[in-house]
Order: sequence, then C-alpha cells, then structure tokens
Amino acid sequence: MTKQFITMFKSNFRRVLGLLALVFVSGSLTVGCYDDSELRASIDNLRTQLNQLQTLVNTLQNDDAVVSVTPNPDGSYTIKFKKSGDVTISNGKDGQNGQNGQDGQDGSIVSVTKDETTYTFTFSDGTKVILPRYTEVRVLTFENADYKGTAGIDDYWSGLIDDTQYGGVLLYSKGCTWYDENNTFLSGSVLPYDPETWSGGIAGGGIAISDYASGLLEGADYTRQLEVYNPLVEGVVRGNSGNNGSDNFAIVYDAGEWASNPAGLAMADGVARTIESVYVNNTSYVLNVLKNGNDYASKMAENGFFKVTATGYVGSEAVAKTDYYLAKNLSFVCEWAKWDLSRLGAVEKVVFSITGSPEQYGTWGFNSPAYLAIDDVAVRYYPE
Repeated sequence: MTKQFITMFKSNFRRVLGLLALVFVSGSLTVGCYDDSELRASIDNLRTQLNQLQTLVNTLQNDDAVVSVTPNPDGSYTIKFKKSGDVTISNGKDGQNGQNGQDGQDGSIVSVTKDETTYTFTFSDGTKVILPRYTEVRVLTFENADYKGTAGIDDYWSGLIDDTQYGGVLLYSKGCTWYDENNTFLSGSVLPYDPETWSGGIAGGGIAISDYASGLLEGADYTRQLEVYNPLVEGVVRGNSGNNGSDNFAIVYDAGEWASNPAGLAMADGVARTIESVYVNNTSYVLNVLKNGNDYASKMAENGFFKVTATGYVGSEAVAKTDYYLAKNLSFVCEWAKWDLSRLGAVEKVVFSITGSPEQYGTWGFNSPAYLAIDDVAVRYYPE
C-alpha cells in the first residue's frame, strides 16, 4: 500500500511542479503588461500545494501513519502522526512539528475524510493523497499481568474464576461480568441466577474465566465443565494450559434455544472493531462425549462434525458469519488453534453458537455439551 501512495505522490508532485514552472514562464513573458497580483496568488497556491504534498508524503517515506486529524476553528487541520508528532496545516501553509502554521490566503486542502484503514486528503484542484491510519493489534490474554483496567487490582482475571467447576457462587449464583478495560474493550458475562424464572447462571449461557485443565477424558462430565483439554498433564490441574502455556483462558457455553444470555464478546464502549483472531480448543468434557458418548448424547459418527459459528453484529443486525470445526470425520482439535475472525469485519459484538452432525441431536435439541475454550483474542484498534 505504501508503494502505491508514494507512486501517486510522485505523479502529483511532477504535475504540480510542471504547473508551477508554466506559471513562472507565463509570468516572465507578460510581467509589466498587467497587474500580476492574481498571478502571484496562483504561484503561492501552487507552492502551498507542493509543500503540503511533501509534508504528507514524508510520512510514507518514514513509514509513518496518521493517528488523527483535527479541524481547527480557523479552518486549519492538525494532523497527528505516530512518529512525526503534530503538524498543523493552516490555510495552505504547513507548520513545524508541534507548532501552528502561519496564515496564508487560500487553503489547498479542502476536505479530509477517513474510512476504516485510511485518511484521504483532497486538494482544491482535485488531487487526492491517501495516507494509512495508524493501527495496532491488542490482545485479550485473560492474564493478571496484562490487565489494564482499574488500578490496584492485581489479580483481576484470576479473581473471576470459580473455586469449583460446578456449583460455584460465580457461575450458579451471583454471576460474573468481566471487561478488558483500556485494552481490547471486550466484555463478556455469566448472568446471575434467578430462582423464580430458573434463568441465568452458566446454564443460561455465557463466557466464564478458567484455569482448569486435564488430559484425562475418563469421567469428564458436567462437573468438569471448565477444563480445557491438555494431553500433557495427568489428572485435573490449574494453570499453565492456556495458549502458549499461559495460566488463564475462557470457557464459552452456548445454551442454544434455552439461552438467557448468548455466549458473546461485546465491545463494551460501543465502538465497532475488527476481531482479527482468537485461539480455540476443545474441553475435556466435549472430547469425552464426542469420542465415547454418555447417557444423553451419542458419540460422534465417523462422518460427523462438531463446529462453532461466530456471528458478527452491528447493533441488532447480523452482518457476517464464519465457522470453525472443532471435530470432523473423527479428527479432533486437541491443542490451541488460531481461528481467523477478520472476515467478520468491524463489529460491535460476536456471538458463538455450536452445532453438530445429526446423531448429536435428540427430542430436546442438541445433546452434546456445547462448550469450547478460547484465549488470546486479538482486536484491531485505531487509537484516536
């Protein structure tokens, strides 16, 4: 993209330079024959445009990017570059970094627009210069050391893990809402349990924080619902089983048509962003049922599948979907795997739903346990 921008600048640069030379030649042939104030103004405007083009293209040559563009009351624009700092282009004059430019007569830049990845500067003669917006990828790791929220909470993520996998106070009573504040801005929850309506709790769906793991499938049932599968450990352990050996991760539970709380990741600040990727893995409970079956569900057929669908939303409208197979044709995901979610585009919320092949359904719907583990959710962020 940068090469394309530089090529476009060189073309614009040569064109403006040619026009400037033409004006100088015309002026030298006719000077003294009429009032040359209009000619001088045209020359000044061409010089201004040339200077502004040079100012903008310098960011490309320095591999720089635009963080923000702020219109000022006097008609100027303050452009904040990631590396170069602030440059104010005022009425056609470009100023020094961090300083206001000097006033001129007519501005060369007539409009500045932005889309998800670029800023477009339009000049008075129709020339357009497109510069990349500064962007960074932030990752929700669920690790205490990475928490960027309220000061003084050192164990924020670990403090949201129930002390027992089944029947704990967070997942079966008061609920749990979490928020990756000042980082990805993602949030998730398990609703408080309401005994009057029998709704809420983890049985109603949601995303819970966990650090439980096991490589033992025998006996893995609903009482071990927070375990990610880790074939390298014996029995049930805590810690060191997230992606890349980290301690914490999250468990997604899709309650299907019985859900009081869809299993979703939401942008808590309401700004639509692109979730680039998430790492996923199976739980020991899921793998045990898919391989061996239980009292409620048949084991997965030879040509069966078990998949998760991510649906992106803007407001209440579903805008895109993408699938990931956690098991297919008796091939099972047994370690952390990266799932590309960028095809969903900029969304305000992503909801996970789990489905499977026909043998996993019964009279009351989907019988296999609808869980998956997630970790290291990467979000593209444009700081402005």
